Amino acid sequence: MADRHMFRAEWHDYNDGILFVTVCTKDKKHLFGTITNDEMHKNALGTIVEECIKAIPEHHPQVTIHNYVIMPNHIHLIIATVGTRYIASATAKLATAKIPETTKPINPPKPSIGCLKPPAHGEPIIDYHHNSRLAVIIGSLKAAVTRIARTRCIASLPCWQSRFHEHIIRNQRAFDNIMDYIDNNVACWEQDCFNLK
Repeated sequence: MADRHMFRAEWHDYNDGILFVTVCTKDKKHLFGTITNDEMHKNALGTIVEECIKAIPEHHPQVTIHNYVIMPNHIHLIIATVGTRYIASATAKLATAKIPETTKPINPPKPSIGCLKPPAHGEPIIDYHHNSRLAVIIGSLKAAVTRIARTRCIASLPCWQSRFHEHIIRNQRAFDNIMDYIDNNVACWEQDCFNLK
């Protein structure tokens, strides 16, 4: 039987980098709330999901959540490991630059996202990332939501699909496009591929 992680990049161990992650609800049921008038109205379970997403950096100090959105039956996140070689040093350069206070920009530029490419040489990763940092983060998030929902006696459990999907963000353009996609996801719900209605 084929391994369910075989679609993932064999040259990357998913322990660092910047990734666009999608996690769906069990059977893609609308468990986290509803969208009306281009606005997401989270229910109790959706609120727990948001609490747990915001808490990820507390439990995983090397991780940053650049953006996220909670939809009725799925979530999207941009997850980055702080300090990896895939995040260019634009922010550090700004912090160390000797710029007079009067000339510092009011809105400093966003960090520049470097390019993540397969190595020219080297052995493929063969464990398919079952124990990667990304898998641990997503597993922890799903477990925390389930645990808190049980504690608060909220129905609709189990709430998660067993798998998740990730996409390696390789350059600034891709990063910006995915940021925009997340920001506009609620407004585009009627055309969303996860909207089974």
